[in-house]
Amino acid sequence: MNITALRRIWFSISATLVVISIIIVGMFGLNLGLDFTGGARWDLKFSEPTTMQALDTFFADREELTQEVNIQASTDNTYLITIEDLPDTSIQSLSAALENQIGTFEQTSYRKVDANIGQSFKQKSILAIVAALTGIILFVAFAFRKIPAAINPWRFGGVAIIALLHDIIIVLGLFVLMGYLFDVELDLAFITALLATLGFSVNDTIVILDRVRENIRTQKAGESFEDTVEKSIQQTLWRSLNTSVSTLLPLLALLYFGAESIFFFVLALTVGIVIGTYSSIFLAAPMLVEWKKIADKQ
Repeated sequence: MNITALRRIWFSISATLVVISIIIVGMFGLNLGLDFTGGARWDLKFSEPTTMQALDTFFADREELTQEVNIQASTDNTYLITIEDLPDTSIQSLSAALENQIGTFEQTSYRKVDANIGQSFKQKSILAIVAALTGIILFVAFAFRKIPAAINPWRFGGVAIIALLHDIIIVLGLFVLMGYLFDVELDLAFITALLATLGFSVNDTIVILDRVRENIRTQKAGESFEDTVEKSIQQTLWRSLNTSVSTLLPLLALLYFGAESIFFFVLALTVGIVIGTYSSIFLAAPMLVEWKKIADKQ
């Protein structure tokens, strides 16, 4: 299969996925987790059967709460309750009132994040992603600085960043949709998975682009730039696929056998690697060809 010759198909698939992802994010918004919003989260196991309605009524009547309480039912009369950031004395009072009105319970886990810390995490997460993208484009442009001026080394960095943004947007769109449908939250583990996806994806992309650079030096007479790029993709195709599959196998095992607490982190990594492999092979290098064709017409 001539991947470069079919680039308009790959571009259409990617554009469709990106547009759908942006629409999803715009419609449903980000379901930010405790790491970014601040607050307290209880994992409570009640000794006597209770209902979601009883808990909703209890928290609705509490005057100290100004924000909606998120309650998720689990198995064995267990509930995961997320409330806003409150002083420790208010938390203790709330806990005592809950036990008095609803029934005794075992607090299997408790986690609190200060609202200011959550805001700091949010800012630093955005900064980390921006810094990673900036560093990648500068590194790629520097590494490929000896590319002939007719091709322009900055295009190598440009297509790498476009491919990475493509990966981030699609993974984000999927998890925003899951947040809307299944209340999946975006937390620090998700940001970690995104950054890991960037690293994996750019590694695959640079392998292909580096082969393009090597083949440009040995380009035969009559061989077009498109032919050179296609040859480079075919030479690195199985290496990229083998690397991705060998990485996905343990991740799939973790999805099936791993702990529930890391399920969505592993899922984000899995989706990110699949999308990153696709963008490296079918998007980044073919974009070089299209970019050069457009530049040559001007």
